Amino acid sequence: MKKNFFSSIFKKTDKKNKLFITDSLLVKKLKSVSIDNNFKILEKITIFHHSKKINIPLIVINPKRGIYIFEHKDWTYDDLSKYEIQKSQNNERSHDTLAYDKVNTFINMKFNEILHNDCIKVFNYLLAENLSFVDYEHLSEEKKSLLPDEKIIFSDTDNINILKKLNEASDIDTTLPNIDFIMANLLTQYLVLNNGAVSYATQEQISYISHLFSDKDDTKFKEIISINGLAYSGKTTTLILKAIFLKLSSDKNSVTIIEPTTLSCDIVKQSILELIEYSIVNIDVTSINVYTPEEFLNSKLSSYVLCDDSFLVENNILQKIISKSKKSNLTLVNPIDRYQNYYKLTKRFHEKAEIEFLNDKSYKTSLKLIKKYSKENSSKSILSISSQQNKENLMKDAESLDSSDIVIRDGSKNLIDQSEGHITISDYKNMNTLRNDIVILQDVCDITQEELSYAINLANNKIYIIYEQECQSILTLKKIFNKE
Repeated sequence: MKKNFFSSIFKKTDKKNKLFITDSLLVKKLKSVSIDNNFKILEKITIFHHSKKINIPLIVINPKRGIYIFEHKDWTYDDLSKYEIQKSQNNERSHDTLAYDKVNTFINMKFNEILHNDCIKVFNYLLAENLSFVDYEHLSEEKKSLLPDEKIIFSDTDNINILKKLNEASDIDTTLPNIDFIMANLLTQYLVLNNGAVSYATQEQISYISHLFSDKDDTKFKEIISINGLAYSGKTTTLILKAIFLKLSSDKNSVTIIEPTTLSCDIVKQSILELIEYSIVNIDVTSINVYTPEEFLNSKLSSYVLCDDSFLVENNILQKIISKSKKSNLTLVNPIDRYQNYYKLTKRFHEKAEIEFLNDKSYKTSLKLIKKYSKENSSKSILSISSQQNKENLMKDAESLDSSDIVIRDGSKNLIDQSEGHITISDYKNMNTLRNDIVILQDVCDITQEELSYAINLANNKIYIIYEQECQSILTLKKIFNKE
């Protein structure tokens, strides 16, 4: 009886090669060719779609032609010569004669359902580590017809011929989207959505998202990770992607994100829902808990706790969060202390704003600026951040402005209860989740350096720092911004 070559010999090494390809001489040559030609290499990746997932050891993306999938096999000539071959049923449906159609179908289905077109072609190749082209030539014509040499990277294939085989997969396609867009839609766990725009996570974000937490179960702290970065360096997005990745990896993972305010909780919940709906993955959005610090302390413990903007949480509350999470894997964003496992996000997704220092009365100067910009350019959004007292003073003195233009940001209220306007008045406790064209800061000597740094990075165009007396924070900022 004939043995099906693909159903037997492929299964023979599946466990061994499930998600691992050694960095052999052949793989190094492939990587060298990819780097020299600006191809993107993805290793040991998991692709999620609906409730299914598939592991792929090695993918190369050619921005001019499409996606190359590589299957690694340690077949020798003796292995291949022992098998009778009959063409597999699935193989009939494949663009290539190599039987990787399960992976092809999975990827094509994902792209079709997300992008609604066949914009990206997928090609299959075999990395034959222990098979030379000379050995291959001695195989029967029947076997070679099912293992076409143009789809095999032999042990003795040089860099020139590797590139030739990859380029011969198809003609150049000028309609292909950019590599980051392809990778973002391929890998949900690294997909960043920003006002409908799709981008791929940075390597710094990926490093944290891919971090494997400790799975030890004892009375000591499992693990504390700190993430540090400026405002709009993607910290909250990174936590959301980590939470989704944990749920996609195993539905048994219980995950909680802690946000400083009720308002920021609502915004994060909305972002999670948008990402899940866009990616078409089966996650119950309510299975990712999003709590304020107080809500978390009164909730069931999760195996993964991700605390955003921890410097905005009162220290006594933060210590209770840390204590409660001693049996959880805990992540703290921008903590005052640095922990053993430390990640830093250095890329800022907005240009730095122009800064101006004004030595004057705080709330009166702030009111003048608000009136100036509201008259000169009502299209620019204005944010004034101050102490609670000065916030109240501003509201009283702003009666001459159109009240429909003024919003008091209240972090204790839900998103649905927050009105919109182009002038926002806030205190430092409620400043998170806010971004505006013009930002006016008062009372900067009464807040922490972390709060001040965060607030400065909330401006799109210009930031005013108003102070009545110089303090160390003002002197430090002037030195940093060369305003001495």
